[in-house]
Amino acid sequence: MMRLLRVELRRLFSRRLVVLTMLGALAASLLVLWAAWDSSQPMSDADLTLAEEMYEQDLAYWEEHGEEDMAQCLEDEAAEAERLGEDVDWGCEGMTAPEREWYVFTASPLAETLPSSLSAASTFLLFAVGLVGATFTAAEISTGAMSTWLSFEPRRLRVYASKLSAAAVGVVPVAVLSVAVVTAGSWLIADHFELASGMGAAQWTDTAWMVLRILGLAVMGALVGAALGFLLRHTAGVLGVVVVGFIASQMLQGLVPRTAPWMPVTNVDGWVRHGTTYYTEECTTDTGGTMCELTEHALAFGHSAVYVLVLTAVVVVLGAVVFRRRDAV
Repeated sequence: MMRLLRVELRRLFSRRLVVLTMLGALAASLLVLWAAWDSSQPMSDADLTLAEEMYEQDLAYWEEHGEEDMAQCLEDEAAEAERLGEDVDWGCEGMTAPEREWYVFTASPLAETLPSSLSAASTFLLFAVGLVGATFTAAEISTGAMSTWLSFEPRRLRVYASKLSAAAVGVVPVAVLSVAVVTAGSWLIADHFELASGMGAAQWTDTAWMVLRILGLAVMGALVGAALGFLLRHTAGVLGVVVVGFIASQMLQGLVPRTAPWMPVTNVDGWVRHGTTYYTEECTTDTGGTMCELTEHALAFGHSAVYVLVLTAVVVVLGAVVFRRRDAV
């Protein structure tokens, strides 16, 4: 088995599309860093001056008319409640003096931005490793190279296992390099703009666990991509199924938000972030009309972990069964 694995790893890295896809994943990491650099920029002197002027103007208006505006709001609220015959809340009590931070932008610290940067990088990485796995197996089947290979090694399950293992092992270096580039680059950017001071031992520990989950996701993505290559036999077919599946799942979630816990995108996010949230719209109808508000729901990491692991296992096993029983390659 180890001999087969070594051979498959050489075959993997001999494919030009595989190498280009890995380079694309690294380029995507640099794109994430560019976004982090752009979002860390402080306000320009001109923008800061304008923001300060707007703050001073609004503060002066509040000091002169704030109590009057609140009293008028409360009066109108009471009149509306009397007209409707029920309680009405216009949020008048929440009217407060403007605060400077509403006008002056301050970049978020590294402790808040690093998880988002790693999550964005994981999206690019997942697509890349899935493509690596798919093209590695599907191309050999579509070109007939698999038939030749089976004449040397007729035990199909060994061939299947060696190819999936090669895809999973082969993407580890690029996955490690991608997350290392994003993590180190984000720290350097934050340190340059003095935004890294909030990163303590607890934050770095959470980051380390997140990196490990992303690496695990990359391995599973390569396994699923390679298995789909066996199932669909064409790289274009795999890409088509993935794109159509993504669009269909997003449309279904948009139409029926309560299906979010069973959508792949939601659970991948829950795996990467160690739990995630989703929203449903709750609407009520009364004499004043229909009011809708978004309700936040938590999705536990355990749910997402089971979902992702089971989905990976199902696709891998299905690929093995189909490849073993298929008469012609």
